[in-house]
Amino acid sequence: MWVEALLAKDDLNRAITDFCPLKINLEKGGNLVISDPCNLELIAGVGLRMSVTVEVHWPILGIQIPVSVRSATLDVRPQILAKQEGEVLTFKLHLDDVDLSMVPEFVDRGIVDLVNAELEAKHVELSWSFMKTLSHVFALPDALASASGIHLRAMWGRVKITDEAIVLAVSFRATVEPPVVGPELSAPAGLLAIRPPHTGRPGPLEPETILSSRRRRATGVALVGGAIVLAGLGLSALALACRRPQTFFDRWRGLFGT
Repeated sequence: MWVEALLAKDDLNRAITDFCPLKINLEKGGNLVISDPCNLELIAGVGLRMSVTVEVHWPILGIQIPVSVRSATLDVRPQILAKQEGEVLTFKLHLDDVDLSMVPEFVDRGIVDLVNAELEAKHVELSWSFMKTLSHVFALPDALASASGIHLRAMWGRVKITDEAIVLAVSFRATVEPPVVGPELSAPAGLLAIRPPHTGRPGPLEPETILSSRRRRATGVALVGGAIVLAGLGLSALALACRRPQTFFDRWRGLFGT
């Protein structure tokens, strides 16, 4: 499976205009500012080429104040590089045809080579891990019980530059993800676990369960014993009441029927 992305010259021109002015930090507190891109063209097999204005401030070269170069040619060269995490699309910057006629005499022409060497090292920061970005697992609905998703994985890519566009072609592999079997659910903390169904046969009890069972039995025996004692006291009181002798008032009520 192949997918191609095509960047036409107009798209690239718009993107470069949005990027500028482009400031790139150099080592030891230096920086490079690229602005005013114009005359953009595509060079087959190379990349983008345009005229720019460059401003350099690099204390380690003795340049304590920014030095502006009114005319320079900037090449942007897209390449595919193999990294440990996979292939990445990088953009290497290279300055050429730098006009130093208007800069101070103390500025050595070797500054251009030093700047290009620094830009060569910085190309790692201008990279896109397209394999990671374009790889994705698309989840399937629950009604499809035989699969959980489709994994679309970017395998490798190629970049091609013509005089009309830059083309990025990416190869993909599609695989079907098997259904997901979830782990057994455990009872949340603080809640009692659900007991298994009774099978009719007593099972082994944990020590804590045995202790709890004994406590419940002791409590039940105590309650039954207390009930028996209370019942005995009530019957005794009733028997005593029936046996006590009649008083003068009891005889009086018997005579008059009251």
